[in-house]
Amino acid sequence: MKIWKLIPTKPKTVGYLYMNNANEAQYYLDFLSKQLFQAKKIIDEWQPTFLCNLHEVDVGRIYQASQEFWVFNEKARTALAPLLNDQLEYLPFLIKETLHERFTKRQLKLRKATIDAILQMIHPEQQYVANILNIKTSEIINAQQSEYDYDEEDDIIYGVEKLAFHPEKIQNVHLFKIQNPGIYFKSATFVSDQFKTLVEQHQLTGLTFSEHPEDEGGNLIWQSQ
Repeated sequence: MKIWKLIPTKPKTVGYLYMNNANEAQYYLDFLSKQLFQAKKIIDEWQPTFLCNLHEVDVGRIYQASQEFWVFNEKARTALAPLLNDQLEYLPFLIKETLHERFTKRQLKLRKATIDAILQMIHPEQQYVANILNIKTSEIINAQQSEYDYDEEDDIIYGVEKLAFHPEKIQNVHLFKIQNPGIYFKSATFVSDQFKTLVEQHQLTGLTFSEHPEDEGGNLIWQSQ
């Protein structure tokens, strides 16, 4: 059994949401940071917008408020569906054909240059931000075989050097996050070796996998004996 940490092929390439004003910016900041990863479905509360700058990859990420949020296009969703099943919820972004849902005819005319620039950064396929439903507690971590610092009073794991897991607690778990206030876990999403295999079989772009140590750019976090 292997557990990998998701990392993008180009770490500096991040997506961003189109927002009209400060109120919308606050809505999406609150939604991403407070609604996602609560182990419940929230699609009825989601207000779709356009996603920019992830138009050249099948899987990419948004990075906001010290957290990462992964984005899948339709090709990736279809390829990973047999494995993920109900392990995540897909929250759709708007596509180019739905311009009328965000812009009036007058805006389309007056802001043509700006809107054309936005369109060039929107993926031709449907994209979704992944609301990961498999939220694990730190009980899945084998503390004796791991190396990190721990603040017992605040239950914060930090200074992570090495993680090991209890295999029986992550059976048939292929995409998950760990609930802990530590900054490492806010920006960490873990996947199984089967997930990696499907990504490679379907030649999904945007992710990289390397067995080098994490501080050397690798992302194989743990391998059971």
